[in-house]
Amino acid sequence: MFRAVRILAPACLACLSLTATAVAAPVRANPKASGQVSLVTPLTLQRNADLDFATLGITTGGTATIDPVTNAMTVSGGLVHIGGTPSPARYSGAATKQTVVNIRVPKQPVLIRRVGGTETLSVSNFTLDGQDKRSLAQAQSFTFAVGAQITVPAGTVEGIYTGEIDVTIQYP
Repeated sequence: MFRAVRILAPACLACLSLTATAVAAPVRANPKASGQVSLVTPLTLQRNADLDFATLGITTGGTATIDPVTNAMTVSGGLVHIGGTPSPARYSGAATKQTVVNIRVPKQPVLIRRVGGTETLSVSNFTLDGQDKRSLAQAQSFTFAVGAQITVPAGTVEGIYTGEIDVTIQYP
């Protein structure tokens, strides 16, 4: 690259020096600005037990509800608990720092399907054994249980019905 050089007459040197004094020197901010980032490690969540309505007998249809606090199951309508031990789904989780976590359970009904068939039943009204927002100390583990209600219409085909529910934990 070629750079042009200009030679100034003595009268213009004064102009140049005035211009040079008008340029301010760089000024540093006081106090200096700082930068930061907040990094969090992933939460962990482990399923310890499945939601289990045990074995129900059906005459005219009805509902069965598992309470995640008491572990009790109540039945209504033409349903009868005839065997097995009903239980809520159980989870354990952990965070590596002091934090708050939100527990999310389905808000909409979930369909479960009969093994070897296409028939479905609706599981809904998912509930927790406490608040959905939990405050944790550093490196604290936590547990929670999830209950729900199953609706069994009259005339439902007998069999084993299974499915999945989506339970998540997250930072707020």
